[in-house]
Amino acid sequence: MQTRTTTILIDPYVSRSSLGALAISRLVPDDTAIARWIPLQVDAVLCGHSHFDHLMDAPRIAQLRGARIVGSESTAAFARASGVPPEKIEVVPATGRTLTIGDVEVEFVPSLHGRIMLGRVPFPGEVHGIARTPARFWHYKMGGAFGLFLRAPSVSLYHNGSADLVDAELHGKRADALIVGLAGRKGTRDYVDRLLHALAPRVIVPTHHDAFFAPLERGLHLLPGIDIAGFVRDVRCARPSARVVATNYYEEISIGERGDDAFVSSELSSS
Repeated sequence: MQTRTTTILIDPYVSRSSLGALAISRLVPDDTAIARWIPLQVDAVLCGHSHFDHLMDAPRIAQLRGARIVGSESTAAFARASGVPPEKIEVVPATGRTLTIGDVEVEFVPSLHGRIMLGRVPFPGEVHGIARTPARFWHYKMGGAFGLFLRAPSVSLYHNGSADLVDAELHGKRADALIVGLAGRKGTRDYVDRLLHALAPRVIVPTHHDAFFAPLERGLHLLPGIDIAGFVRDVRCARPSARVVATNYYEEISIGERGDDAFVSSELSSS
């Protein structure tokens, strides 16, 4: 999210390790990719959970940009290992946390991770203290899952980075825009319907539907089993007035006040 004064990244992952590298190598953030895709001014990096494809680049980005990094104890363990200053690391307990970053109020909302591996959550557990790095992908334990509710001066946004939720935690919340993770969608009962009825968003952006094992410049490719048409049908049934907006990596979405308008632009460089 970027407002007039504040830039916040959520689960940034631009290193994009190949499947071969994941199988045989310890993971090291790609500074070239970070320099190319991450803005120079970053106020905070938020991690909804701590699997490698959500956390791997976050400590390095925080270190390079002098940003705060906020997440579970697992997120903090990798941030400490990466040399992020202690005063820049903020730990979120399992019960959640609310904090202010610039002109944005951020609430970590207790949530659940989608069951995507034989009906199970991959790599559960927590990493404590200082993580051992470089790490293999399975060393990045989930560390608890959070939805991220961001309230800016004129618009609110909810990021549901994994395909499950705790309905009671969303009671009374409304979001102008919803970023909704799709991987594992079919493993969660009435997933889209429950999210949309709880949050009543006007703009809906799919995420975590891409095959993230190739460089960003190669363009968007879907993970196996992702059903975009089915997702759109679910949205139309649950909230016909909502607008689904999907982008490529180098595009950005601008959202008007209270989510009353949204348009896509190609202001992010793809060259």
